[in-house]
Amino acid sequence: MRKVTVGIPCYNESENILKCLDSITSQTDIFQDIEVLIVDDGSTDDTVKIIEDYKKQYKKKGSIKILTQENTGGPSTARNRIIDEAKGEYIFFVDADDYLGEHSISNMYTLGKDSDSDVIIGKYEGVNRRVPVYVFKSTQINTNFFDSLVKDTMSVLKMFKTEYLRSLDIRFRKDIRMAEDHPVAMSAYLHTKKISIYADSPCYYWVRHVNTEHRTHLTGGVIAVDEFYKYLFETFEVIKNARITEKERTEAYRIYWDRLLSLDIVNEFKRNRTEPERHHSFAILLRLFNKYEGAAITPLLTGYKRYTALLLCNEDYLLFTEYLKIK
Repeated sequence: MRKVTVGIPCYNESENILKCLDSITSQTDIFQDIEVLIVDDGSTDDTVKIIEDYKKQYKKKGSIKILTQENTGGPSTARNRIIDEAKGEYIFFVDADDYLGEHSISNMYTLGKDSDSDVIIGKYEGVNRRVPVYVFKSTQINTNFFDSLVKDTMSVLKMFKTEYLRSLDIRFRKDIRMAEDHPVAMSAYLHTKKISIYADSPCYYWVRHVNTEHRTHLTGGVIAVDEFYKYLFETFEVIKNARITEKERTEAYRIYWDRLLSLDIVNEFKRNRTEPERHHSFAILLRLFNKYEGAAITPLLTGYKRYTALLLCNEDYLLFTEYLKIK
């Protein structure tokens, strides 16, 4: 068994994949003990050829494998294949247009191995984008969802113990086009008390590419209202059905609502939507709020997030939208 499987979904990444691969293969302290498993989602450029040419250099030093499939329009199917095919003790999900810091794989693996962690989060460094900061104030050998700020990083661009990830009754849903990793990350967080955070040096360079035609970053973009809310409903279902105590469930609702009311929902109501679309978004948000303990957690929130939740409790569309404009 290899120590780590670096799992990379990719689509039309001919401009970026070499930098990503170089950042992995240059980690000579551990490269011989990892496999790089790339799943190409039907690229129409030279991505596959570039990878095939690149992998010829490393037949004896490490394992680079590429799987191909017809285009699915997102990373979910590729990530599910990585979970199924991985031969490493841990899976480290990496996006093809990002790159890793020096010794990041060995640093994260050693921390996780020494503490028997199910999830290891390496420090992010943003390139043309913001990344979570406070969660990486210090290295934490052993923490959990409730005693940390891991809700600030709901992506799966981190390391997971392979057998633990496979044991979760969840996979990536290909019908969720935005933030499809939230439900999986939430399930991984809630079902373990063994999360490690490596903050001593940058591990993951998270890149927002500008003027890139083949790739769309949806965080600040416009996506259909109904499509936007899919990951929220699915993530709340994960909390609702998690194998945790009722006290922990209430706290999990509070923590996730706290995140949404400070980031995801704020971004949604700052998108360039028509007024009918905005009304439709508010109606779905109210349904989400009422279905997943919104009124119950409102008194548990603080500051502007409590006020925002109170406006939802009162179903006050005008005040709600005007208030979020200034956030």
